[in-house]
Amino acid sequence: MKKFVTAAFTLLMTILTLPVVPVSASAKGSDYNGWSGDASQSKFIDDVGYFSDSEEEEINEKIQEAAQELEMNILVLAAGSNYYMSDSATEEFCDDSYDSTFGKNTDGVFFFMDFSGKQPAYDYISTSGKAVLFYQDDLDDSSMINMIYRFLPSSDLDASLYTDDIAEGIYCFLDLLESKQDGPSYYYDPDKEYYFTYGSDGELKVSKNKPLRARLKALVFALPIGLIAGIIYFFVTKHKYKFKSSANPSVYVSSENTKFIHREDRFIRTYTTKTKIESSSGGSRGGGGGGGGHGGGGGHR
Repeated sequence: MKKFVTAAFTLLMTILTLPVVPVSASAKGSDYNGWSGDASQSKFIDDVGYFSDSEEEEINEKIQEAAQELEMNILVLAAGSNYYMSDSATEEFCDDSYDSTFGKNTDGVFFFMDFSGKQPAYDYISTSGKAVLFYQDDLDDSSMINMIYRFLPSSDLDASLYTDDIAEGIYCFLDLLESKQDGPSYYYDPDKEYYFTYGSDGELKVSKNKPLRARLKALVFALPIGLIAGIIYFFVTKHKYKFKSSANPSVYVSSENTKFIHREDRFIRTYTTKTKIESSSGGSRGGGGGGGGHGGGGGHR
């Protein structure tokens, strides 16, 4: 019974240690800058010239109100023919444009509305900071972009005739941002291989390393399975080998029939082994890279 308790305790401690040990190697992937507090930086850019000054002012006012309420940056671009590009180039442009406007690793979104003349048009929403956690699920399943598409004209129509609908699409986008202000405790981007973690302390981390809470979640399922497997293995091994009560070699030697009359230590050869211990001046480095962490999603119309 004592051996069983020892084996079970050892197994339990080993399993409990697994999700904790790698955390020491985890690093903050990039500096998190949050939100500057300046809603005036958020804006609408009418590159196609569809809107009057008063209409553009009204849209800007609503965008800045939403930015102040959500405490994040919001940039909306109605892109004209100067922005005719491939889907992948559009995504890269959105991420880079957001960073150049608001800075890397800040909280916010960039909504690119494609009126370049490309068919089908490709609209894209780039997210940064806490916006990745808040909205990425809705971007992954296209529910956010599909809600907006109820208002935007298809790419084979003259969009200049649908300015009211386009404005409603922007307002729908802002409503969707305001309607969801919570999200999962972490998000994994399989393309960039980043983990986004936004804690209750207001700090966001972008890292290549799996967050502790994800490891602990896996432990909930792994622990009982490991315990059961360990118990089964212990009893099967014990039954198969029928361990002696002691591993002392004297158990197998008869003291009556064995007598040592002379003892001598004689060494035929001697060896000296040297091992060089390398020191490392570098440490582990998390994800994030040179260009801040972004999420996002888009669709064709």
